[in-house]
Amino acid sequence: MTVAPQSTVASPAYAAEEMTAVGVTPRRTPAVEAFLAEPADHAGTLPWPFPDDLEAFRYTVNVDPARVARQTRAGEWGRHLVDLGGSDYPTIMTEKRLSHDSDPHRVKIRPGMELACWDLLLYYLRDLALAYPALMRLTEEGDAFRWENDLLGTDQRFVLGDWESIPYGPLEFLSREIPDDLLLVTERDGRLYFDAGAVCFAAAWSVSFDVGMDMYEIHGPVPRLHGDGIVARAEQFLMRLPADKVYRRLNWNIAASPSRKFDIALESMPDWGGDMAAHLAAGGIGDVQFRIELEHFIRLPMTGTVTFNIRTFMASLDEVRTVPEWASQLAAVIEELPEDIGGYKGFAAHSDAIVAYLRS
Repeated sequence: MTVAPQSTVASPAYAAEEMTAVGVTPRRTPAVEAFLAEPADHAGTLPWPFPDDLEAFRYTVNVDPARVARQTRAGEWGRHLVDLGGSDYPTIMTEKRLSHDSDPHRVKIRPGMELACWDLLLYYLRDLALAYPALMRLTEEGDAFRWENDLLGTDQRFVLGDWESIPYGPLEFLSREIPDDLLLVTERDGRLYFDAGAVCFAAAWSVSFDVGMDMYEIHGPVPRLHGDGIVARAEQFLMRLPADKVYRRLNWNIAASPSRKFDIALESMPDWGGDMAAHLAAGGIGDVQFRIELEHFIRLPMTGTVTFNIRTFMASLDEVRTVPEWASQLAAVIEELPEDIGGYKGFAAHSDAIVAYLRS
């Protein structure tokens, strides 16, 4: 194993006043202090998306069981359903809450999905309390609940089913507590439809545009998925998803913004659309971000609704190069990509420069 050094690339910084304004006020308990004192290691926690022997990438239905730790050349990922992001967690959640505050359309809920939103909230809060007991707690008394998250300073009581008892409603409340984007899909007439979501960190797509579409419509722009039968197989997998197992898969891209900015949704494109060209022109290719999406699939226990939740990770090309095997493999994968896939992923115009840098 080649061990990567700690990250030297800073994540976006927010002033204390900005964090406080969105309610991010960590309690200074010993457990919180210890958690936040650990430097973020973006390479060490990166879910590397390629098997060691892979040299050419094509889309597949690459699912495996979740909540299983996976070792990489730089560290480990996947032990918990929710990866908080280490000491970056308050920063990530500040960015997410700012996205929600600036654009309420990041949350879309079609009629009939209200109970599924409560189902999702309870599933995740219970999981978080089990995964991080020194930092988070959920107290249950019948339909009355109390959620405490020491890392953000959250202390919220709510009543199951009472939308007015919880700020923002159950779906957005959960989105403001975890880094993951949240998508709920339901089956109608033999198809799966995206019927509710809280999405702040989309990679150049829009929750407002996609909500209400079926899986074929959502993935229509992705080359080769339909012709190779991948969408059909993925839909059948999700329709048959058992209630007692959780699965995951990985997707990857080169982020359209060269900073560790998570919000690159279509809604915020005026804020980041010109960043890449300007940054590369200034010679900043090492800051370009390798973006990984860890997707989790769960059949929720109360409603049977299926989740398609996305946790975004990023490491700069400089950080990728700290693991020589990764740099070499990523260069080979990008260099071999067919033109249609490279074009869809959006970095074809600067792929030669990325490959050269990874091999330098």
